[in-house]
Amino acid sequence: MIAIDVGHSLQSSGAVSARGKTEFEFNRELATVVWQSIFAQGGAAFEIGADGNSVDPETRPADASTRNAKFFLSIHHDSVQAKYLEDWTWQGGVQRHADQFSGFSLFVSRKNKQVAASLHCASAIGSALKAAGFTPSSHHAEKIEGEDRPWADQANGVYYYDNLIVLKNAKIPAVLLEAGVIANRDEELRMQDPSVRKRIGAAVATGLGNCGVLK
Repeated sequence: MIAIDVGHSLQSSGAVSARGKTEFEFNRELATVVWQSIFAQGGAAFEIGADGNSVDPETRPADASTRNAKFFLSIHHDSVQAKYLEDWTWQGGVQRHADQFSGFSLFVSRKNKQVAASLHCASAIGSALKAAGFTPSSHHAEKIEGEDRPWADQANGVYYYDNLIVLKNAKIPAVLLEAGVIANRDEELRMQDPSVRKRIGAAVATGLGNCGVLK
């Protein structure tokens, strides 16, 4: 049983896309596709936070354990540091974008008690995403304030982010996926394409199968 955490909430909606859509909306839509893909590959999963009312991230790993999940996957979409964002006009309003950044990222915490299993699956998901045609992002490794995340597996787009609450507090293997950079105007549109979401979902499920979670 896999817990699929829908990152953020209606009240705390995360990043804002280049056209003003909240990250929570992206996360919820992709989480459903990931759930469907896991089911299609013979796995079982449930969503946490899909109603948008779960504000406290500390409750999510506990909820997963209460429901006997064996793996915790948090679904997110990425942005960049504020200094890189530039104004542009969309539908008569000013929005912000950063088209030079793109790609997926995966995170694990060394404070998670099952960090080896977490990293094994994060690497497997990253490898499957690459095989499906997606490219890892390297911008979280930049040595600037707010980034400077150490690589856990650079080839497959995996970083260490030790103090992420949903990762470090989980009693089970836990991985956070940033599916794409929605501050990038082209990638924002790709992340809303149903065919792209299906490819991401299938790759995530394949990665989970390859690391033994679906067996």
